[in-house]
Amino acid sequence: MTQRSFQSLPTETMCSIFKIILESMVEDDMTATPKNEHHMLARSLPFPHTVALVCKRWRNIVFSMSELWTRISWAPSMNDQWVSSRLQKTGSHPVHFVIKDQFLGRIFPPSFTSLYLQRLKSLIITGVFDEYRNLDALAGYAPQLDCLRLTDVRRHHYTIGLEPCSKLVCPALRTLHIDKNIACHLNLQWFKNNMQHIEVLTIYGGSPINRTASMTLGQTLQAIPRPIPCLILDDLQFVIAYPGTYIDTITIWAEKVILRRCIEDALTAFSGECQTIILQECDSIHGLRRLSLPRSNSLELDRCAATRGLRWIPKTRPWHGDTITIVNSHSSCIKIILYFLGAPFARRNCSLWPRVTTLKLIARDDFVMELPLMILKAMVSSRGEAAGQESSWKDVYELDDAVRPLRVLHVHGAQPLPREEEIWFKNQVRDFVWD
Repeated sequence: MTQRSFQSLPTETMCSIFKIILESMVEDDMTATPKNEHHMLARSLPFPHTVALVCKRWRNIVFSMSELWTRISWAPSMNDQWVSSRLQKTGSHPVHFVIKDQFLGRIFPPSFTSLYLQRLKSLIITGVFDEYRNLDALAGYAPQLDCLRLTDVRRHHYTIGLEPCSKLVCPALRTLHIDKNIACHLNLQWFKNNMQHIEVLTIYGGSPINRTASMTLGQTLQAIPRPIPCLILDDLQFVIAYPGTYIDTITIWAEKVILRRCIEDALTAFSGECQTIILQECDSIHGLRRLSLPRSNSLELDRCAATRGLRWIPKTRPWHGDTITIVNSHSSCIKIILYFLGAPFARRNCSLWPRVTTLKLIARDDFVMELPLMILKAMVSSRGEAAGQESSWKDVYELDDAVRPLRVLHVHGAQPLPREEEIWFKNQVRDFVWD
């Protein structure tokens, strides 16, 4: 779209576009990892000032929309009067406040009185222990606060006894992003009081944690008063001293658990039940042969790979879920999952996951999926033979713990399938889609 095309857009449309940009930036603030936070910071300063510099019409639109000024990045050089003026620009709209440790400020913004806490919609503070060791100023009732991000990825010897934000009351909190340091020092009673409506809890690791810290983390998770709809463990690394170290130490109760990057330690350390397990950006899928997956109904692998091949497949450690989805993952990952599902390996068949009846292979965007067709066919045949022709079309619940045939196979985004292969799959799988 050209500049002239933009100029011809109605004012209402331009307002909607600017609002979408702001919403996207606020969402990025909450999901950015320490590795890409500098991009978020660089992008946070100009908007909406740069938009106002484009032309007189855009400037008039921007200055007429008080909600576009609700995302405030604070630095020590910005005095109390500056903060107050920015807050006045926002009118009565909820505000989003960003405080970065790159600003190296040790004094909490003085304008943050209980009056402004009433309007606080999201709050981000990095370097909590390093830069804001005394957060007593952040105390009071924040009824609209639904997104809170507190991180301090460095190691500090003086964090013992510190309880950040223990005096902040935010009953509407729905999204909480913290790292392992914050998780181990947040007041347990604060968790019980403010996590009644939590929808997404993210805990970032980045470096190994010891046994003591893992036990504290377990207590923190157990303090949450209800099952978590979505728990994200981002590169959370446990130091495993010996097998079974953390059994019954950390129990998670979540509808969906997302394990990002580091999965082996987390899977070993946690027990519990969930509806869905999602493994993201993991290159050690081969390690699943040594692990027992928590009880769940479905497993999703997103952008995963295996840096090593399989040398053996155990006869134990079965998983009893029924659905597997593989998205934008390397062929090395797909091969290992097919072997776990029963494709012949080392001249023998061994299905670690006997109850799986649904397999979905998906390539999104520009990802090129390299699908090992022969191994896929071997897996389908192996499960059908193990289940027996007579039972292959029975209700799957009648098969108990025996190997069940694959009933659903959906492949999206792969190379076109030859006609003869398509006929073969349709004869073997009841619900077969390849597009």
